Amino acid sequence: MGYEVKIEGLTAAISKIDAKKYAGSQIRNVVMKNGAKLQTLTKTNMTRAYKKGYSKGTTKQSTDLTIQDSGMTAIVAPHTEYFPYIEYGTRYMEAEPALNPAFQKIKQDFYKEVMDLINK
Repeated sequence: MGYEVKIEGLTAAISKIDAKKYAGSQIRNVVMKNGAKLQTLTKTNMTRAYKKGYSKGTTKQSTDLTIQDSGMTAIVAPHTEYFPYIEYGTRYMEAEPALNPAFQKIKQDFYKEVMDLINK
């Protein structure tokens, strides 16, 4: 049984992008660059956040970046089945979030870069 953690955002800004005007490499570069930054920051957060003693590095090592939709989608995902328990906690253990704090930081950079591209 697998779990999927999906964090979405910026749909309003992305919906304003003229697909024909920005279908080229400009928007793809922004998506790939910020996807890579999200992966790096998530792994850094895992190193800093996992202090309770249950981490052996498997979740960090399993976190990868996948680019889909011809470069228009970046997916950063840990592939351990217990990742949601670490990220959100349980009634027996405190949450040690790593992905969501990284996303909250990177989405601001991504939004700024997309808006700069739109306003060119």
